[in-house]
Amino acid sequence: MHRANTRILSIAAVTALTLAAAACGGDDDGGSSDGADSPVGEALAAEILDDSEGESVAQTEEEARCWAGSIVDDIGEERLEELGVTADNVSDIDDIGFSDDEVDGLVDGMFDCIDVTATFAEQFTEDFGEEGAQCVAESLDEDFVKDLMRSVVSGEEAEPSEEFFQDFLDIAAECDLPLG
Repeated sequence: MHRANTRILSIAAVTALTLAAAACGGDDDGGSSDGADSPVGEALAAEILDDSEGESVAQTEEEARCWAGSIVDDIGEERLEELGVTADNVSDIDDIGFSDDEVDGLVDGMFDCIDVTATFAEQFTEDFGEEGAQCVAESLDEDFVKDLMRSVVSGEEAEPSEEFFQDFLDIAAECDLPLG
């Protein structure tokens, strides 16, 4: 049981970090906003799409521009500048001390702009195969994923509860996944 718990925590943590690694927001139609056209917005979109480490959260340029625009629009260029975020250093955005409201905006924007289920499915494919990964991604509770993302973005330790482990084991059984 401990090995399965460790594997589940590892998968959850890697996935959450993967989703947060691109940038720490949102047009529901996926279109760009004024914020996406700013120098910081353009740099954020490029950073979100950067897959050099296999960690891109956005599947398309449209998703990346939407989320980048949301970040700039929600937080504001002045506040980003106050926090030290410029077009030249957006890769350091995950080291910024955002307020709780700003973290909520970043996470909500991500869910507004990006098909998070597809991102999870892609990340789980290597471990569970395409069908298993899709089953897991569709079974994860959105509130839990948002809470996990808030923890990662705010720099807090993400500690899934025993209830999460049990839920994940139930999902694994339902999706017929090999856990180890």
